[in-house]
Amino acid sequence: MYEVKLEYLMSTFRSEKQKRQIPILLYPPLIEAIFELHWELQGDKQTGRLRDPSYPMMYGRIYERLKKDFPHIEDLPSIQVHPEASPYVVRHRIRKEKMGYPLIQIGPGITTVNCAQGYSWDSFRGHILRLVESISDLFPTTVAPLNFTKCEIRFLNGIRLGTQGENPLDFLADKLHIKMDVDADLFLMNQMSDQPNAVNFMIGYPLRKPNGNLGLSAQLGQMDGKPAYLFQTQVISIGEWVPSDPREFETWVAEAHSASVGCFLSLCKGALMDKFCGG
Repeated sequence: MYEVKLEYLMSTFRSEKQKRQIPILLYPPLIEAIFELHWELQGDKQTGRLRDPSYPMMYGRIYERLKKDFPHIEDLPSIQVHPEASPYVVRHRIRKEKMGYPLIQIGPGITTVNCAQGYSWDSFRGHILRLVESISDLFPTTVAPLNFTKCEIRFLNGIRLGTQGENPLDFLADKLHIKMDVDADLFLMNQMSDQPNAVNFMIGYPLRKPNGNLGLSAQLGQMDGKPAYLFQTQVISIGEWVPSDPREFETWVAEAHSASVGCFLSLCKGALMDKFCGG
């Protein structure tokens, strides 16, 4: 009896895992995958500004640790502003290839990992965990404690509309399974088209695994001069829901990825997924 029950549980686990696996995409819509991490800054009582006791030393030390994989250095225009006047703004990049991806960004109280062309989850995950470990090892905890305050993973996708002149709201409903509607009286009482030329959708839901919030957004724009939706999923944890121990980030990252994958599979099921797979 126990063997039967165990086999049932294992088969259920395998079934759920398979539901969360993205098939091989010949035409992936991903534009960029971003991991962002914030830590607490110290307030200056005299100026009221926020200061990162690890900056700029942290930037140099992270480069020394990761330069084998990220040898190219790039300073951003934000370095023209005093760091205490621009908290949580990235100021430097280190890249694997000149002008290429993946890359790591850092500034006072903030760091990111960005992947685009050639994205793979295993590589992205590895860079995230290595960066978190580096921040934890190199932060000057003798001067101030290291308190992570926010972490998030975002996946930005570009999805072209199907045919010229297609109603963007119909595409949103039929292809991405997101329904937005406006009362027909609006068009009857005004001399206007019922086809919008601008769409900006955003919604958020509380999330339990990981503890945080799941955000969805879709904005009508262009790709290669043609109408397209820029569609983003975001998993974010703030405050007490952010892992305090760097070893706990492995679980957080896995759960955030699973939630993002589940969202992508649900919203893109059907015709879009067939298109991404080359069907």
